[in-house]
Amino acid sequence: MHVLSPEPDLVPLLLLICLILVCILCTSCLILAILVIRLSIHAQQIPHAKVEGNKKEVKEEVKKTIKKLGEPVQGLLHSAQDHLKQKHHLTQQSISPFLQPSSAMSALSHTQHLVAIATPEANTILFQVDKDYNLCFYESSTPDETENEKYDFKTLKVDGGVIKVNERLPVIAAVAFSLQSYCNGEAQVRLYYVSRDGKFLRELQRAGGVKGKWKHGEKFNNKNYRIAEGSGLTANVFQVKPGAFAVKVYYQESNDDIFADVIYNIVGSNEWSTRPNVTEA
Repeated sequence: MHVLSPEPDLVPLLLLICLILVCILCTSCLILAILVIRLSIHAQQIPHAKVEGNKKEVKEEVKKTIKKLGEPVQGLLHSAQDHLKQKHHLTQQSISPFLQPSSAMSALSHTQHLVAIATPEANTILFQVDKDYNLCFYESSTPDETENEKYDFKTLKVDGGVIKVNERLPVIAAVAFSLQSYCNGEAQVRLYYVSRDGKFLRELQRAGGVKGKWKHGEKFNNKNYRIAEGSGLTANVFQVKPGAFAVKVYYQESNDDIFADVIYNIVGSNEWSTRPNVTEA
């Protein structure tokens, strides 16, 4: 294995990243220690019956704290990875095989990673994974192709940042719908992909048509649904009864089970439910 030594101009950057990581780690340990002390003191002051409920609240608080502390760390790591990729045109032998897409995947045309939806405004959105594994999309201004109107092409961004998918599993799925009782009937788009780090399903949302802004689907993303390497991904939306729509996401959670699993949600509710192996009752 060929091992790269960092160039001189990269040393300060790497040292700064290490220093920031150490500071974040120390801060997180301090916060966790404070939370544990608070829990211990609180448990001594209240009846035993209330302790369990407070434990759950503290656990949720710890999870949220860890997530918030982890986000800047991931951002720094991603920035470092992207910088190193630009600085060095690394070969497949230079880095870990786990981090490098397979040769078969690298040879595929990125136009293979496509999914199209029809929006409530009767336009088309075509999502694609580009050569850098960023999410992008084409959006038509008319449903009629014979009018030869061009599609607008954009890189999908949330708060100004691009969204990178998992290089080893660049599958995507999307749905669109509109429900009068939900968000005042605004057109809704949902896009599903696999997280850049790890094998977790992620959701992006847009409301309000072309002028709407993209955002992360926090309720879905907090579930951290795992997806098996090599799994496909698809989704649909349909009316289950008058005034109620359901969104379903199909995938394979584990390679130990050859059958599809499904995650589903009734639009307007905050609950996502899972049903492993759809062939079983």
